[in-house]
Amino acid sequence: MANDVFLVAAGGTGMRCLQSVVNMAAMGLFPGKTVNILLLETDEENKDKRNTENLLSWYRQIQKSKSTKDKDVGDDELVGEYFSANINLHTFVPDYSTDATRNFVVLSQVERGDSEINRKLANIFYEEPVQEFNLAHGYRAQTHLGSYLMYHAIIQEIRLSMKDDDYRAMSQLFTFIERIMNASKNGYAKVFALGSSFGGTGASSVPVITRAITHSCKILNDDKIEMSKILYGGVVLSNYFSFKPATDSHKKKDKVVAESTFFQHNSASALMYYVNDPTILSTYKRMYLLGWGNFKDYNVDLYKENVLKIKNNGEKVATGGKKQSNPAHFMEFFGALAAKHFFDERTSKSSELESISKTQFKFKSLEAVNEDGNFKPIVKFEDLYSIPNDVSGKTDGNLSAHEMLRNNVVGFLSLSSLVAKQFEGSSEGLLNDLGLYNSRFNISLTEKESLDQFLAYFVEIPVESGSDQNNKWPGWFRQLYETFHGVQGNPAESFLGLSSDSLTGTLGWYQNYAELAGDEKKALDKFVGVFKKANGNTKDGNLSDLLSQMRNAFYQLTVVDKLNKENKELNK
Repeated sequence: MANDVFLVAAGGTGMRCLQSVVNMAAMGLFPGKTVNILLLETDEENKDKRNTENLLSWYRQIQKSKSTKDKDVGDDELVGEYFSANINLHTFVPDYSTDATRNFVVLSQVERGDSEINRKLANIFYEEPVQEFNLAHGYRAQTHLGSYLMYHAIIQEIRLSMKDDDYRAMSQLFTFIERIMNASKNGYAKVFALGSSFGGTGASSVPVITRAITHSCKILNDDKIEMSKILYGGVVLSNYFSFKPATDSHKKKDKVVAESTFFQHNSASALMYYVNDPTILSTYKRMYLLGWGNFKDYNVDLYKENVLKIKNNGEKVATGGKKQSNPAHFMEFFGALAAKHFFDERTSKSSELESISKTQFKFKSLEAVNEDGNFKPIVKFEDLYSIPNDVSGKTDGNLSAHEMLRNNVVGFLSLSSLVAKQFEGSSEGLLNDLGLYNSRFNISLTEKESLDQFLAYFVEIPVESGSDQNNKWPGWFRQLYETFHGVQGNPAESFLGLSSDSLTGTLGWYQNYAELAGDEKKALDKFVGVFKKANGNTKDGNLSDLLSQMRNAFYQLTVVDKLNKENKELNK
């Protein structure tokens, strides 16, 4: 279990950070790892949660195709084959749907016994609307309530699992905790939490998750466990997006509604708590604090209206449920990269983490340009990931860490765009074309469907309804680009130095390679030639072989990184 790592994704922001983790795994950025995931949510029908579960389902179906012929991956490899990480999914959703669990009043049994005294005591800690709002859509930025409820929900689940074998067999939370405990017995267990500092479930869970897991492990093992072998890390995202305020009538009906106007205040208060709280400082070995900086707020409503072409039509702000779905943001990608930094022994050696007695706080900064008083970020591949020996400039042959990462990312982007643009989103067309050149792959219908859906989610999502934009929405990677380019019109080169054509509706997959750029009609033929030269003939390949050979072909090409070329205008 040396390669087992553990992720806790809490709340809506945690779900979207987890989507970044899964996409990174697809791009080969967690090579050889077994990523054990705990989805921690209070809103069972939250669409961000459903989107994440769909993405994980497609990933796992593709990952099953990995053959025994795949090369072994060492602990020290920075990138590997696409879909080379194993992913185990566990979900825990406290049940707030019943009459006995719907709000704090009934959960805490305030009305039992001397209700007047109980009410007065409860009012000391929580305002009445906070005690009475429906918990089915989450904690709605009421972290003081949420932390209390989430901690006790976790402990109760573990205690029930210890009392009943049938209950234990059904508890995914129990399985997750048990895996952490077993990993710690055989070395170290690295556990990383993903969440926001301004919202509900995530902001409530991050402060208590270390204590909840630690106490759960003690319950499982009668307190006979060396807790120093469980190494906790986490990322906390401060406010980075906004949405329209709720109406008075909405507030009156739902009692408590999260409002983005308070996110900045919530984040500031939470960060003051994190850097001073004794429990956090003694349990987290490393915490990554990420914020959007002095950049323009990312308005979710404007994005949906201007990019997705969805009109709000006066609908109320979604408190949760099936309408709770936000676009991906680059901050979430950085959150996932923080997890990679924590899991990687090159950047976070386990034995050194164990010796940390007080939380180390890590920060991230970006270069920015000032355009008419608005600061706009510039993101380079070296901003995403680097390791200590990158000082020498090289880590593997002639490639530095960020160049290795860049080649995998650009190759996967190009594969996704190639299928979407040249073959109308169907890998069947790609397979037929390769078959004409004596490269044949036997891939099941389920595998094809999962691959097509995953690649589409990455670059261009088919729209079910609600849009007039040619029935396509920007996929996950293009949503990252839209974070600060969609409406403002920044030059694409400030986003990883990639071609603007590869990041917009034109899906110019070939434009990021020197050998293919400039001629769309000839690009596919040239690429097939490179593919054949790199891989030869394949008579009976599987999906794993196809993905490996596609990556190998893209690796033969020269990535055009405009940020690392002499660009005096951009760097003035």
